Amino acid sequence: MRRLRLALAVGVLGVVGGGCVSLTPQQKDTLTDVQRFADATAAAYGLMRIPVTVQPGTNLGIGGVYRQGNFYLNAGSLDSGHLTAMVAHELGHYVLGHEPTTGVSMAELLRAQEQRELDANAKAVEILVRAKGMTQPQAVRTMVVYLRTAQNAQNRGQPNAPGHRPPSEEIADLLARFPGPAAPAAAQGAGSSAAPIPVPTWTPGDRWTFWWDNPRSSGTFVWSVDREQVVDGTLYYVVRSRPTTSQSTREFFYQKTDLAWRMEMVNGTVESKAEPAQLRYVWPLTTGGAWEQTVAVTTGREGKSSTETRIRSCQVTGEETVTVAGGTYRTLKTVCRDKTNQVVSEMWYAPEVKHWVKEWSRSSWGVQERELMDVKLK
Repeated sequence: MRRLRLALAVGVLGVVGGGCVSLTPQQKDTLTDVQRFADATAAAYGLMRIPVTVQPGTNLGIGGVYRQGNFYLNAGSLDSGHLTAMVAHELGHYVLGHEPTTGVSMAELLRAQEQRELDANAKAVEILVRAKGMTQPQAVRTMVVYLRTAQNAQNRGQPNAPGHRPPSEEIADLLARFPGPAAPAAAQGAGSSAAPIPVPTWTPGDRWTFWWDNPRSSGTFVWSVDREQVVDGTLYYVVRSRPTTSQSTREFFYQKTDLAWRMEMVNGTVESKAEPAQLRYVWPLTTGGAWEQTVAVTTGREGKSSTETRIRSCQVTGEETVTVAGGTYRTLKTVCRDKTNQVVSEMWYAPEVKHWVKEWSRSSWGVQERELMDVKLK
């Protein structure tokens, strides 16, 4: 997934017209959005329209390539949460007029290409601001998240993409060009002026795309509200979760009255269940709100079952403005501690998107970060 960018040694192979590639209705809508993005970029810089052509999915790890006034997009990348960043990067090459260089040594070619990739990252930030309407901190954050996923993949043994410096160096270069605390960070300022927030109403079709990063892996996934369903007399929202690099689907059951999590099902079988339902919020959500809860979570896989007792003490600590890849939002921050008083989770809820937009959590295997990449509410 992560070798999404231009590689020196790879040509454009098997390119076909978008109409010759089988796309789902959602992928077709996404492709239309990508073309609009490309058209807006061309208009913003006074350039000729750049056509977007879809090529069949490959295992080469390349999501998109710019070549001589054309943008070739791997069909598989249409499901990636990093699509906006990848497209902006390749459009950066287009705006900067980058074309293959010949007649120089391989060492000189590699140095020149590395500089082009750095320049394309920076130009992508500018494009996201001018053509997508993002704030600069949001645009920088979008690119940093994109590069951090590449860095995580390399930490697990994936080689560096040809023509690129290591992602950590590309991130450092990008942040040096756009200095300021809002660029890589998430939260700014805290206060207690937020009005109480009522429990939101979710609608089937509501969809949130998230990025996650932890010591084991990183990537993106989509949460979508599928339906409402009554189980044992309680009405639940059923939320489907699908990693954008996998076809596996899970269903999560959240009580409609308070969004407390009850259970997770895989292929119609309960894989984990909380007793009682695990609270994430107490409504109306307001600064100073607090709760304590002891929950028994039973998990069953491959015929084996285990139960974990979770003791949590949580408090809404204040209002914060948070910049994530999906935007800048006014949020209420919640901090939860375990029975030893150690912080085990922090979460930033944004009423504008009816969901948390950033989450930090600690477990036995390390720290995980998750944040909003995109939202579509019905």
